[in-house]
Amino acid sequence: MSTTSLPASESAARLREALTAAAFTADGLLERLGAPAYAALARSETVPALRATRGDSPLDTLVRLFLLQCPVPAAAAAAALPLEECAADGWVVHEGDLVRATVDVRPYGGPEGQDWFIVSDLGCAVGGAGGIGSHEEGVVLGVGGASTTLAGITVRKPVTSALDLGTGSGIQALHAASHAGRVTATDVNPRALEFTRLTLALSGAAPADLREGSLFDPVGAETFDLIVSNPPFVISPGARLTYRDGGMGGDDLCRTLVQQAGEHLAEGGYAQFLANWQHVEGEEWQDRVRSWVPAGCDAWIVQREVQDVTQYAELWLRDSGDHRTDPDLYA
Repeated sequence: MSTTSLPASESAARLREALTAAAFTADGLLERLGAPAYAALARSETVPALRATRGDSPLDTLVRLFLLQCPVPAAAAAAALPLEECAADGWVVHEGDLVRATVDVRPYGGPEGQDWFIVSDLGCAVGGAGGIGSHEEGVVLGVGGASTTLAGITVRKPVTSALDLGTGSGIQALHAASHAGRVTATDVNPRALEFTRLTLALSGAAPADLREGSLFDPVGAETFDLIVSNPPFVISPGARLTYRDGGMGGDDLCRTLVQQAGEHLAEGGYAQFLANWQHVEGEEWQDRVRSWVPAGCDAWIVQREVQDVTQYAELWLRDSGDHRTDPDLYA
């Protein structure tokens, strides 16, 4: 995994045509791999998919290239996609007689059967038992359970304007583009904005207004009919990784996000977030989160699970691969 320059989007339309023609789609993968290997791939377990794609069809080649991070013969790559155009734009690179991908391109099925694609850093699909194992500061993750949870619960009525705050690889912006007249996507990480641009282009969606900055800073006093955010909600002692630790102590980032959302909502608008919050001794958790809700807003808060402090810490240390470093330091 590398955080070098990203592909250009000029060849996205032709690449999309090649991917869909080869059935490199959510449905096509399920049919080619079978349910067990397809489910394993979602957990970043690659061996079943490797065993299922040992042929030389364009679909097998694309799975090995973009999902399994395996170099493929240049001749096979040329049969599966517009190779030289993709190489010129930086989607792939030549290494002798082989070709390897520079980004993870993951098929994603839209709610109405759309063939969408999420573009992220290599090796950063979410959900593997060993975590993503990256300490790169600017790393951009792909689709994980949090992403799909938020996408699934978001109100999808047609709106004039939508804001995806902390867009990452762009999945929430992609969903919003299907029912919002205009989409604004922000992130403190400029690489995330580039990945969102690629995700939208490769999925055939309208471009978003991409703005760099923290929280609501990039949008000034603007208001929106829909605000969604899967923010860097991990409670930690400090900002180690941009994609998960927001640089504020405890649950301050999530509190600030919720508190400031009210002044950026149009009348009748919705803001929908995922968040973590602290359970503090002597305080009811409902009172803590209730105090975040902006004046004049109604709120529905669902607590999905509660974790012990040490269990929580170990979960996120493993997520970043710290369990594979020095054992004494990890302890």
